[in-house]
Amino acid sequence: MLTNKSKINTGLRLLILLLLSGLIPLILTGCVEKELINDPTTGSILPTKNSESLMDGQYSAATKYYDARGYAQQLNILIKNGVITRVNLKEIDKNKADRLTVEGSDKTWANLAVANLGSLYLRLYNELMLSQNPDEIDAISGATQTSERYVKLSVAILNNATKGDHEPIKIDTLDTYSITSAADHDGYQGLLQASFNGSTLVSLNYDEIITEDGKSKRKSTDPSTSTEFNALFDTITETAITSQSLESPFPANEPSPEKAKYGECLRLLREARAPF
Repeated sequence: MLTNKSKINTGLRLLILLLLSGLIPLILTGCVEKELINDPTTGSILPTKNSESLMDGQYSAATKYYDARGYAQQLNILIKNGVITRVNLKEIDKNKADRLTVEGSDKTWANLAVANLGSLYLRLYNELMLSQNPDEIDAISGATQTSERYVKLSVAILNNATKGDHEPIKIDTLDTYSITSAADHDGYQGLLQASFNGSTLVSLNYDEIITEDGKSKRKSTDPSTSTEFNALFDTITETAITSQSLESPFPANEPSPEKAKYGECLRLLREARAPF
């Protein structure tokens, strides 16, 4: 026979069970779920403000050129029920290898908010999946180029998704390359720095230096020599910007060591600046 105290305890247990049975579905399908766009546990897809403007399908965008590190970025986004449901970013080198599979030290970081390249990608994916808005993605210090290109590719894709245009697209980027030639018999190396806005060459600077002691032909201690080299280097780089050509203006057997090294730097720049 149950005592009064036992009856009270049994009643409390029943009350708790009833409350839990009512709260669990609420947690799973109610207020908590409404804070999520795509619940990684349940796989739920919930409507957002974009759901009426984004048309379903697979969309792709990539950068037009390989960057100074030797990678092009390609982003694929799947939209279902007007919601971004799957995201995949690849950085691809000239051998068509995925950066994640390439050996090297540029995929782990000791002092960043993310520990490695895989974690960086996952964070970018989650921010876009949850916010559904590229403008709400924060660039990660130390990995700003990858972050910013991910945002720019996302914006381009969503612009296409509003029109239902599934054609893969290429986007313009800002790129700066530093090219160094082999040293001549005096130890001077050609140093070419080029900046592009999309397909447009916007700045080009050339000098010849000795890396070990920092000597520069543009900054020669002999005023007449410095003037001569500054005039030559300014003329050849201005010609390239005006013509928008990365081809050497000098013959292959050019006897001038400065002109020959400049031509070699342009060749290396063309290789680095290859279209994707």
